[in-house]
Amino acid sequence: MSDRTRTTSETHHRATILVVDDAADTRLMLSLRLQREGYIVWAAGSGQEAIEIVNKEGLPDLAVLDIMMPGMDGFALADELRQAGEIPIIFLSALSDTNTKVEGLNRYAEDYVTKPFAFSELLARIRRVLMRVAPERSLEPELAIDDRLRVNFTQQYAVMDDRQIPLTPTENRILSILYHNRGRVLSPGFLLSKVWDPTRRGTVESLWVHVRRLRSKIEPDPDNPRYVLTVRGQGYCLPQRNQIDREGVLIQDSSKSERKSERVAPTL
Repeated sequence: MSDRTRTTSETHHRATILVVDDAADTRLMLSLRLQREGYIVWAAGSGQEAIEIVNKEGLPDLAVLDIMMPGMDGFALADELRQAGEIPIIFLSALSDTNTKVEGLNRYAEDYVTKPFAFSELLARIRRVLMRVAPERSLEPELAIDDRLRVNFTQQYAVMDDRQIPLTPTENRILSILYHNRGRVLSPGFLLSKVWDPTRRGTVESLWVHVRRLRSKIEPDPDNPRYVLTVRGQGYCLPQRNQIDREGVLIQDSSKSERKSERVAPTL
């Protein structure tokens, strides 16, 4: 069971830190003390649990990872997290040799802290990293889908009726691909090739599940979507603002599709 912790409902302006360490005492200590400093903490005892948290909750602002863990070590976990997006990483490790530090800093991490460590030292390094990345993230634009819905693909969230909604990495990629091909109908095969890593090819069924979850977050009525549309026999489309006629027909550009219009299916 995950020992994720949230402290208040107003979390959108507070940094979220993912703590991953197989040592329960270290994990608990860091969780409690970081919460006292005002951070939101997601804690995991293994690399696999950390991936499950990120897939469900979205990307944290920073990750603190132990290197020496059974199963998936910190380096392997960092590889997985970086596939989801740019996440600043601080490594914790009892390994103090120079080669390990150099590998961690060159390949993955913003910083490296050797165990045993003083919490004050780790806190100072966390604050330094967050201060560096915060100005960059604050400048990232929210792209308007329409007057009701905005999205920030880098930070992986949508804003619907002024309410911020976190997106999982997969939901974010699906919406990003549809947005950057707005007005075009994209086949399931095309989306599968763009959303999933070639070594982990998704299925039409898994795409369907993620589309349903995305709709449940951003659609006023998920059973009658206005953003992520299903076009029978063709695929999915994020329409332009004036691309749906009064009868619910998607008006397509003949240069982008074999058909000029297609009835929009209300559900997948």
